[in-house]
Amino acid sequence: MPTLKMIQILTGAACLVAGAIATAASNPPLVISYFVPRDREPIPGYVDRLDRVMTEVRRFYAEGMQAAGYGPLSFTLERDAAGRLVVHRVEGKLPLRDYGRDDSGKVRDEVAAALQARGVSLHHRTLVIFQVLLEWRNGTAIEAGPYVGGGDHLGGTAWVYDDALLEPRRLSSRDPGGYYGKPCSVGEFNSHYIGGVAHELGHALGLPHVAGPKSERRHSLMGDGNHTYGEDLRGEGPGTYLHPASAMLLARCRPFVGVLEDSDRAPDCELQDLDARFDLGQLQLRGRVEASPPAFGVVAYNDPTAIPGDYEATGWTAAVDSNGHFNLAIGGLDPGFCELRLQVCHTNGASTRFAFLYHVNSQGTPDLSPFSPVRLILTQAGKAFAQGKRRQTLELVNRIEKEASVFPDLSRKARHLRSLLEPRTLIHPAAVPPSQKEVAVSDLEFSAASVGWGRPLRDQVWVEGGNPCFLEVGGRFFERGLYAHAPSSYGVAVGQKWKRLAAQYGLQDGHAGSVIFVVRGDGRELFRSERITNHNVQRLELDIAKVANLELAVEDAGDSSHSDWGVWLDPTLER
Repeated sequence: MPTLKMIQILTGAACLVAGAIATAASNPPLVISYFVPRDREPIPGYVDRLDRVMTEVRRFYAEGMQAAGYGPLSFTLERDAAGRLVVHRVEGKLPLRDYGRDDSGKVRDEVAAALQARGVSLHHRTLVIFQVLLEWRNGTAIEAGPYVGGGDHLGGTAWVYDDALLEPRRLSSRDPGGYYGKPCSVGEFNSHYIGGVAHELGHALGLPHVAGPKSERRHSLMGDGNHTYGEDLRGEGPGTYLHPASAMLLARCRPFVGVLEDSDRAPDCELQDLDARFDLGQLQLRGRVEASPPAFGVVAYNDPTAIPGDYEATGWTAAVDSNGHFNLAIGGLDPGFCELRLQVCHTNGASTRFAFLYHVNSQGTPDLSPFSPVRLILTQAGKAFAQGKRRQTLELVNRIEKEASVFPDLSRKARHLRSLLEPRTLIHPAAVPPSQKEVAVSDLEFSAASVGWGRPLRDQVWVEGGNPCFLEVGGRFFERGLYAHAPSSYGVAVGQKWKRLAAQYGLQDGHAGSVIFVVRGDGRELFRSERITNHNVQRLELDIAKVANLELAVEDAGDSSHSDWGVWLDPTLER
């Protein structure tokens, strides 16, 4: 929970919102658009109805922020001179059948182009696209278009549906006529789809999934609370609430507090003096952050790795005092491996993340060794490496190798950092001696290489927000591989000289995106993975004996490329 000083600061920021937005009336933080495919008509009365929907969602967030101790902060809705909600209607170029669940980019591109033509910029703005892409067939509602959200504290996009039944006034209705997976009441229909607006808007505002503790009967909005929204009005359940972890992030989100100082500034953050203890059934983490811009809070997401995705990640929060100290208490520990993600919240709205993989035994006792202070030295070494400080990196690596004898994984990572500092000679695929039976793809020259964020990298990932440079999936560290944030492509001229491609792949730890891995040979698709949203290592082996030009690609799964940190692991060519 925030301290009194924090509440005063944040409340003061809230008092500035009206003035900040008034001075930027032509650039309100939240933009509402209405997307209609070419063969459909706008649903009558949509402006007033969407006004009621967004007003209801605004109320929910304000009450949640109030309950979390930040005052009734919420987003501001843009209105015209008559007081009506401003909704930017956009006519789609294609019929409904040509907009699928994976076509978020297609829809947003059309909306963005139409708004730009009207002089409406989406830079650092949060866009909500209500789509007439929910199709009714014989009493069944079919979600034809995208239904997702993604963004950060400065801007993002939520793709949601409009429908004639979408009406906050009917959340309490038990009348039949709705549909969600099966026939349901009109009230339940609104629970799912108004809850969906609130949930996807949360993602557009930069909120990750987070579940509440088992002791909380209500459902967290950013867990599965989008499906229970308003059910308390019908006496069908305890309803939905805004988790304190979500509230902490929203306390420094542009649509909630207006203009943020240094909002574009990348944060600098180090985790110091970390101490882990297990007491009274809780994992107690104490530490200190050295941060610029300053940190005001820390969120911990405790995520069981055995469960795909991050919906089960429970959230815990702690304030950061004026000296940078914090004290986290994390409960509800279940046996098995967990990833603990610490998100340090900076006053400019940005975040820095640190991840720890640890194990809880069958008695519920966690292994505390992953939180050893020597691991923080590795973090410092990784930061020095990312900043190009070769001497400092080597000094820290030497220190790790002396102090981490009981942690072989740390020593291995330290050696890897040392190897990344050494000059590297790449090999053309045609120059590999015939006697050599296999070669790592990351040792080869590429005919082409591109990534969606950062730059192409071998045996490391792009460093951002305190995350390390190591290739890691499911808590496993890989020395060889390719950073492949979607959309990405690596081309290798194999020249029909190799029989097989063997590789592993996955979503980099610490990121909650959704990606698809693709392998092409001479332009022909040889492999396409399922949509990957978890942190499980996947494997493939392909016959490439007749392939001259090989391509390893990663796509964004159609729901924007936000946080889509795909990685190829140990890709190897074999004779």
